[in-house]
Amino acid sequence: MPELRLLACFAHPDDEAFPVGGVLAQNVEEGRRVRLITTTLGEEGDIRQEGAATKESLGEVRRIELSCAVKALRLDSNAIYEYRDSGMAGWEANNHPKAFIKAPENEVVGRLVREIREYKPQVILTFEPGGLYGHPDHIAISKHTTTAFDLASDPKAYADQLTNGLKPYAPQRLFYSARPKGFRLEWATKLRNAGIDFPMPSQEQIEHGNPAEEIHLELDVSHQLETKMACIICHRTQVAPDWPYHRVPRELAAWVLGREFYIRARPDVANSETVPDDFFDGIAPS
Repeated sequence: MPELRLLACFAHPDDEAFPVGGVLAQNVEEGRRVRLITTTLGEEGDIRQEGAATKESLGEVRRIELSCAVKALRLDSNAIYEYRDSGMAGWEANNHPKAFIKAPENEVVGRLVREIREYKPQVILTFEPGGLYGHPDHIAISKHTTTAFDLASDPKAYADQLTNGLKPYAPQRLFYSARPKGFRLEWATKLRNAGIDFPMPSQEQIEHGNPAEEIHLELDVSHQLETKMACIICHRTQVAPDWPYHRVPRELAAWVLGREFYIRARPDVANSETVPDDFFDGIAPS
């Protein structure tokens, strides 16, 4: 049966939730198959709910949380690559022998090339090259996914994979999850104006994001808000007890969580081109 398929490649449990959960839910609702790759268990993440995990158990707890999120989004499947969360730049975790940022590029790209050749997605989704806010693992998965997108169709690349009927495969589009520069300040200001005691971003955080001219799509996914919030809530260790979005008017929650931003990285976007809202616009099922 002809199908449309999307492969989402991210670094940690919850990467599929906060920045892209709406577009994943929308594509599932429209009958597309969506597979999620998660390269680590997020062992260096926060524990925002007292008693939800310990530092030693956090990775395995987040594995369970990710399974909940995959079910909430009704994704086709999910694979975890079992590298270790590298933490933020400069953390001791950067030096862990299994840290994702220390994984050989050839190894990670090869795994992703095999995923592409086996799953045959027409569309691939990952982070923009800056990793939204500079997280080393986000930057690494963006780089490796982009390389895999470019190599999967080359019969000379990872030629040892081409056995038992597996063939080179060329996905058609690569999208990056992005956020506009200044988004953290906008969020904080909106929430504080609504009476929420939300911290203002640091000067460094204010600089996070992409210039507006780099972003091709601002998608309204507010019709998927409940599904997206259900997915986010699955990540209990990462959601503070005073998480504000159940306590503000729905229109404010939709303004923050119901807007997602994307860059089309492949094929290049011409100066006069308008990128359609639908990632699969004009693509025939195969």
